[in-house]
Amino acid sequence: MSENIQEEFANAELNDERRSRRLCKMVEAMAQAPEASLAAACGGWAETVAAYRLLGSEELKPEALLEPHRRAVVERCRAFACVAVSQDTTELDFTRMKAAKGLGVLNEESRRGFFMHSLYAASEEGVPLGILHAGIVARPPEDLGNAAKRKHLPIEDKESWRWVDGYLRSSQLAGQLPDCEVFSISDREGDIFEIFEAWQKLEGSPRAEWIIRANQDRALAGLPGGQGAKLFEALAKAPVLGEVSFEMRARKGTRKIKGSTKAFKRSARTVHQVIRAMEIRPRPPYRKAGKLPEVSFHAILAEEVDAPAGEEPVRWILLTSKPVASLADARRIIKLYLGRWDIEVFHKVLKSGCRVERIQLKEGRALVNAITIYAVIAWRILYLTHLGRQCPELPCGCVFDEAEWKAACAVVKRDKNAGEPSLGEFVAIVGKLGGHLGRKRDGPPGPQSMWRGLMRIRDFAFAWQAFHGC
Repeated sequence: MSENIQEEFANAELNDERRSRRLCKMVEAMAQAPEASLAAACGGWAETVAAYRLLGSEELKPEALLEPHRRAVVERCRAFACVAVSQDTTELDFTRMKAAKGLGVLNEESRRGFFMHSLYAASEEGVPLGILHAGIVARPPEDLGNAAKRKHLPIEDKESWRWVDGYLRSSQLAGQLPDCEVFSISDREGDIFEIFEAWQKLEGSPRAEWIIRANQDRALAGLPGGQGAKLFEALAKAPVLGEVSFEMRARKGTRKIKGSTKAFKRSARTVHQVIRAMEIRPRPPYRKAGKLPEVSFHAILAEEVDAPAGEEPVRWILLTSKPVASLADARRIIKLYLGRWDIEVFHKVLKSGCRVERIQLKEGRALVNAITIYAVIAWRILYLTHLGRQCPELPCGCVFDEAEWKAACAVVKRDKNAGEPSLGEFVAIVGKLGGHLGRKRDGPPGPQSMWRGLMRIRDFAFAWQAFHGC
């Protein structure tokens, strides 16, 4: 591709120029074949051995690998008035790698791997801007199921600190972008009082706003009449700002509720929600280290009315540092929160498209380095998917090499002399090669069709270069 992914790793501080050159060459090979094994991507025994040696080097650190990309993320963010940084944790399961060293336990002793906490930056309109952070950790076996011990640990020593750390990193981004509004977006796991505290402590300094889906029915203070209440009860009586309607597709799957995985399904329908909002002041929870300060912020309740019989209403309770005084304010907060789904897609591309859980490396250090590289590759697949939808009129040569688009057109259009297509047209070609049917009701190609199509494009380009001597 013309906009080379090597630029996302340029100037990585690896303390050796040869190591830097090897990294760029390896990254290019991995990006061109995201679904292939490392050996298949590298294309030869000598190149594969060199890649394994580099990934396992003690001099190669995940932070140093990601730092050039992170700087590029900051620069891309400068072009937008608002940036949403979604954070989420996913499991990386390497249980089948019996001989691998340096793995941690997952949700049970028999399952081994890593937890990856990602910070995924996107514009308010949904343009994928990059990975601000990718924290990959191995949980020690002694930490599994030891709730009594964890309860007495300071928050900084708990796994849940990653959510507070994610907010602080988002605030650091806000400090680098004085003309940009930065939001930190979290799901229920991020409902931690220390995030509210961190936001309050940063008052007067650059800081990110935050939106968190409520998980705890917190006790409230300072309600009219001096009467105490719980959050969910108070929101149900809050002033109505208005109503919203939207179309929802049929969906079924599983979701985690209080640590348990449960099946659910929803029918396709037009959802009508009533929107309520109010300012709240939760009572600070007890902490052994000292009393937490009181913090005031806003809460939004979006609840479906007239849900079909037998189905759970679509209901969201969102907490936010941003004042909510009107229906327009509430709709913007809800839209920003719903953009959090993109990080779920990112993790899916990382695990299903780049197949990181199938990497054949025996050292935990090498696995973490490879996953870090593939995280940037997964972002780039999403970026190309979005670019084809938002800028279809661009010449495809702005993104793809000449050999790539000429070879693909020769195969799909049966015309080796076809002119350069637009980016939108070529993305459709890539999607078709990846299995996208392209019917009117199908919409544009998604990430899965894109990563499969990109692998085939790479092979076509190699053949084209071989036959045309270029």
